[in-house]
Amino acid sequence: MALTRQVKLAYGVGHVFNDLCASMWFTYLLVYLQYVLQLDRGLSGFLLLMGQVADAVSTPLIGLQSDRGCSFCTYGRRKSWHAIGTVCVLVSFPFIFIVCGLCFATLGFGYILLLGFMICLFQFGWAATQVSHLALIPDLTNLEAERDELNIIRYILDVCSDVLVYLVAWITFAEDTTTANKFVDPGDASNFKTITITVLVVGTFFSVLFHLFTPERASTRTQAEAYQEVAASETQAETSPTTSTPQQEEQPVNSYTAHVRMMWKDWLAEPQFYQITLLYACSRLVANLANIYMPIYLQETIHARQELIATVPLVMSLSGVGASFLLRSLRKCIGKKASVVVGIVIGLVAATVSALPWIPEFGMYIVAILWGTSSSILVIISLAFTADLIGRSTESSAFVYGSMSFADKIINGVAVLIIQELTRVWCNGTNCSDYFRHVMSLGIFVPLMTAFIAICLINRQRLGRTQKLLQAERETGEASGSSLSSNSSELLLSTGTNLGYGAITKA
Repeated sequence: MALTRQVKLAYGVGHVFNDLCASMWFTYLLVYLQYVLQLDRGLSGFLLLMGQVADAVSTPLIGLQSDRGCSFCTYGRRKSWHAIGTVCVLVSFPFIFIVCGLCFATLGFGYILLLGFMICLFQFGWAATQVSHLALIPDLTNLEAERDELNIIRYILDVCSDVLVYLVAWITFAEDTTTANKFVDPGDASNFKTITITVLVVGTFFSVLFHLFTPERASTRTQAEAYQEVAASETQAETSPTTSTPQQEEQPVNSYTAHVRMMWKDWLAEPQFYQITLLYACSRLVANLANIYMPIYLQETIHARQELIATVPLVMSLSGVGASFLLRSLRKCIGKKASVVVGIVIGLVAATVSALPWIPEFGMYIVAILWGTSSSILVIISLAFTADLIGRSTESSAFVYGSMSFADKIINGVAVLIIQELTRVWCNGTNCSDYFRHVMSLGIFVPLMTAFIAICLINRQRLGRTQKLLQAERETGEASGSSLSSNSSELLLSTGTNLGYGAITKA
């Protein structure tokens, strides 16, 4: 049964709280720690790494538990973990971006330890919400067009959440006449407090809407019980006469291979799993490094006005929204895999421009458009590839998303820590102008080229044709003529789809 527009939108807003927090985390955490709390660059990078590791470790574990079902409740295995994660984020996020002056003065270094604990709690909650929200997509529908649409809606809402954060930051910094036209410093603590409170109010509102209007059948089944149920339904379908109806013309993903079930151990033996993980991790690394270091690049290298740390990321997000709409046409013309190459080329152009020794203010907006477009294309299609890889193996979908997120978070955290630590060597005292120019150029060039290698590895493969599936076909003698999941002629969205970012997002 096709999903209603209300369900699609309700599902899409379920990740808005995470997206709002992620915008603050990736764009402003280092700025906040270094320029407001006045922490050492290396310590700031270590705190970010600590959060990334906590997220990375939590994600696959939560994914496994979510796939097994929730034996202690009847609310639904996905929405239960989503609720737990939302509560953790709501409790911990304010402590990270709102300065507790009394705590800082009383505890000293103990405040840093408490901050580290809250960061870990926040990342645990963020991971629980992210994995459960992504894993709900295959549970809601078996139709590939609807799955891709949910992913697109999720991503668009992700970018819209970024836009909201940057708009609030722009207004907040612009109206603060005491700090006009100067760098960020401890006096901006009140501005970050305003942005954080806005994130909490808006995020909580949309999380409530998600839980009220997104359906999920209450489930306490184990994976084995789920397999038995599916097998029984397939046996019944084989023995009963069928007639074709217009509603049945759009077939579910991998409909003739529904008997092939992937356990988490099966994914670990699947080459495609690692290839898509590499592409996904590199796509996220490009997007995150651009978001994290753009404000610092503006502050240290461009010496731009304070407002630009809000307006330039805002332009990046808006260009990401535009790219997500244009991606459908691009996909129809050249296919998903070729679209990834286009995103990589745009990123390489952005890295080249960022390496220039002098860029006028309007040039920064051009760079922002390039980075936003490249990041949007890479992230959207890498998530679409992940859904194609899973196919109808929804019994282990949370583990797949969780494992890919594990690689993403570890790689991002280590990359940021290395970049921060190298400031001790490559910066000329406190002058890091040239160093952060290289970060925004050569530093992002590496993951772009690695993403190109990943897309080359999967170029001639049909995603979803796992080794276990091929073995089952050989054993049963079934022909494999039909397309399994994803090829270069598939569309991200069905004809006539009406977008409004609520589909996939951040994940």
